[in-house]
Amino acid sequence: RRSAPASRSWRRRSPMPRPDKLAVLKRVRALEVAAARRDLARAGTRLAAAEARAEAAAAALHAEAASPGADYAAWLPAALAARDRASLATHRATAEQEVARATLADRRAAERAVEELLAERREAARRERLARDAQVIEDGRR
Repeated sequence: RRSAPASRSWRRRSPMPRPDKLAVLKRVRALEVAAARRDLARAGTRLAAAEARAEAAAAALHAEAASPGADYAAWLPAALAARDRASLATHRATAEQEVARATLADRRAAERAVEELLAERREAARRERLARDAQVIEDGRR
């Protein structure tokens, strides 16, 4: 006859409480919102850099054109190409920023929806608690 080993004592413990799925979802949504905010900030930085490059390219084009004895054939094609590339980069960065802004709005809306569900759950629990309290008071009067 063998006695039960002490190592099986873990079976007698109560299981871990189940995590609240809405609370977990709220944390996930908060992380998504934070990531979307970071993406929007990065997009804004890229846009500012692209705009600065576009302004520098336009300023270089004007400065070269204003210089005396400018040899347009030597510098104009390269300067126009640089200005066009900078302008295209600015348009791309603007589009990326708009996508990041829309993504943040979507993520924030999803986060608010979960917050509203949690608030509804808390309110339902409060109403249930009040009803139980009222029932206890009613039972006490009888």
